[in-house]
Amino acid sequence: MRRSTSLTRALGAGALIAAAAAQVLVYVPADAPRLDILGALAAALVLTIAWALTCRTAPPLAAAGPAPPDIAETHETNEAHETNGAHETHETYEAPKAPAIPAIPAQLPGLRGDLGRTLGTALIAAAPITLAWLAIRSTGILDAALFGIVAAITLKLTSAMRRAMVSDTERTRLKVLIEDAAAGEVHGIRVRAGQPQHLRYSERGDRPGSVSVSNDYFLTLHDAKGEEIPLAVDRLRVAELSRAGTLLTDRDGWLIWPRRHKLIEDAQPVAFVADHDGSTILGLTAPSEVTHRSDTASARDPHPTSRDRTARALPRTTKFRTPIHGPIAGGALLAALLCAPVLLLDKDDLSGFLSWPLCVLAGAALLTGVSRGTSATLDCTVADAEWTVREESDPDIT
Repeated sequence: MRRSTSLTRALGAGALIAAAAAQVLVYVPADAPRLDILGALAAALVLTIAWALTCRTAPPLAAAGPAPPDIAETHETNEAHETNGAHETHETYEAPKAPAIPAIPAQLPGLRGDLGRTLGTALIAAAPITLAWLAIRSTGILDAALFGIVAAITLKLTSAMRRAMVSDTERTRLKVLIEDAAAGEVHGIRVRAGQPQHLRYSERGDRPGSVSVSNDYFLTLHDAKGEEIPLAVDRLRVAELSRAGTLLTDRDGWLIWPRRHKLIEDAQPVAFVADHDGSTILGLTAPSEVTHRSDTASARDPHPTSRDRTARALPRTTKFRTPIHGPIAGGALLAALLCAPVLLLDKDDLSGFLSWPLCVLAGAALLTGVSRGTSATLDCTVADAEWTVREESDPDIT
């Protein structure tokens, strides 16, 4: 993983803006050749290549330094004494001192939106209807019918993408934790962050004789008794677990949950706040993890939060991954090449019988590239960090 920089963000935003400009210009009436659209597409290509190169050369993401010890190091000193004229040296040791425990921040970082992902998704969702508009060469019934079909497909595609990107369940639960921290009190215990874990759980499949394997990803936290507490996130935020594994492993901190946890059913919102710099990751855990710890002496009473301490979100990383963005960029480039005749030739030189097949092929090339690229997202995310893989099975099938 590499750290996101101002340059990588600027180039990525520039590429998306150029691609958006190309789509908008399609709806601007003008005669062929449409060099303005081709220029915007060329700019998007150049900026995409520059973005990929800067992402590959950005500074690597690394922890700030070694994790601090549980107690202060013992300091050795020498004291000289003179006894009966003899010079003697005695070794003395300072008593270990426990480090001060930082307060719980009152201001927790919320879930940050990903503007680049949102804009890119919007451009992909709008591409079919934009290509259909580009393919129209007349005001006939056939063109109108084809455009209507593509518009209906675009609406369904947009709705499906929106559902895939929105996680209202996680966001609304975490909002309760953020509000309780801002109000002044939350429950919490001291924990140490471990490595992110990948749990593969095997159970009976839908078809006779088959096995279904589900994959869960979470960050393991260890309490004072050594018990494990899983902190899970929505599948769109698995990359955050990778960053946490790189930055927070073996770090001590607070695991906090809302004072109003009894008013939340099922998964409970939690946050881990590291002692050394306030780095925070928010997620969900099983209700049992919160319930039985809320009854212990250390967590029964809520802890006060402090506005004097700052919690901060984990730093962002560059998004370019060759298995993901390679197929998407390739599909977009092939789509642009297929559309080139439609952009260069006017209606008299290229009829709708040719423009529609070219634009349909362009849309198919783009969506195929997007499908192949997005299918590799989770694998690339998991490969960014060192995960502990656990295999478990339903007792009924073992």
